[in-house]
Amino acid sequence: MDAYELAKKFTGTNGMAYGVDTAIKALRPGAKFGMTAGNGQFDFPEWWDPSGLPAPTKDEIMAEFEYQKKVAEYYQYYFDRCKDYPDGFEQLDMLWHAINNGTELKDSEWFQRLKEVKEKHPKPEGNPPVKE
Repeated sequence: MDAYELAKKFTGTNGMAYGVDTAIKALRPGAKFGMTAGNGQFDFPEWWDPSGLPAPTKDEIMAEFEYQKKVAEYYQYYFDRCKDYPDGFEQLDMLWHAINNGTELKDSEWFQRLKEVKEKHPKPEGNPPVKE
């Protein structure tokens, strides 16, 4: 998943939004549905899928939900960094001043600010989650 595609998924206020509804939408893109839930069951009194597929099962939904949860947890650093980085215009201004003053970029305010954010919100070790 490239950074642009990842950023589009950060629709929550504090990170990547995920839930039963996003799981169903991932499993059946384009489907229209009405759903009720209770007693550990999901019922679809209204279901229409352009591909003609039936509504996903509870097991399918919960497996997709758990996958999305793992992805959201793994990429939380990305969202946190985006909130803490200086905005683009401020970064360009910092770069301009560093170059104009002949400052080595690694010694510049721009580099130091980004380095602080990266250290505050480290990228997790290991590979991102994959669907099983």
